[in-house]
Amino acid sequence: MLASARSRLVSAGIAPDEAAIDVPLFACTILGWDRARLLSQQSQPAPPSLEPRFSQWIARRMAHEPAAYIVGHREFWGLDFVVTPAVLIPRPESELLVEEAIEIVREAQMPSPEIADIGTGSGNLAISLAHTLQTSHVTATDVSRDALAIAQQNARTHEVDDRIIFVEATYLDGIERDFDVIVANPPYVKSGDKTSLSLAVLHEPDVALFSGDQGLIAVEGVLDAAVGWLKAGGWLLMEFGFGQSDDVAQLVSARQALRLDRVRDDLQGIPRTAIIQREG
Repeated sequence: MLASARSRLVSAGIAPDEAAIDVPLFACTILGWDRARLLSQQSQPAPPSLEPRFSQWIARRMAHEPAAYIVGHREFWGLDFVVTPAVLIPRPESELLVEEAIEIVREAQMPSPEIADIGTGSGNLAISLAHTLQTSHVTATDVSRDALAIAQQNARTHEVDDRIIFVEATYLDGIERDFDVIVANPPYVKSGDKTSLSLAVLHEPDVALFSGDQGLIAVEGVLDAAVGWLKAGGWLLMEFGFGQSDDVAQLVSARQALRLDRVRDDLQGIPRTAIIQREG
């Protein structure tokens, strides 16, 4: 059954390495097994409890629905996050934002850092930071009420909801406090690139993906928010898209209050994260 499911996914255009991950993920989720038990039982008859959900999930994946939406959760920073089509699926490269924020807070020995997460989505950045930096206070904003509901659910699950304020807002509009650190993974895909995206990505919310003809509208909005809401000497950590490194550098230099400290590459060697400081 598992081998047949992998073949069906591959024939539907799913990459073989993805199919090899998705099929056992579906089986383990439905059965409540870990991978070791699944491997030890692979020569046995399929448990009756797999169906009909297993076949239904395979059919959904054959239609290129992301596996994370099918199983309803995704791991990020060692934590499990509920995800639905209302939120962007957390991706490993965004963990760079968490790493950099934690390093900055610890190096500066901030006793009770005030952190903002712009466009929180599932809450993965805000919750990961609150979970690791246990004296921090986080304000997480999003324009989507549905996304905020998912983020609040995840915050309760990880028992950090008492230190995160969720606000329905554009960037940080209406927030009446300044921040030591702002993190943001804004939409940065060019509107004209929609046809080149994978069918799986197109299941994710447009508002979290697309940002105008050059993919820079939200990037500029985040930079303006950093000018307005960062404390002197505070830090903005922002993810951006492939080929946008020079554009981001120019946009930062056009704002005298900001200084681009450095750009960090992701694991594929692609410039991915801007580390920006607000001048005193």
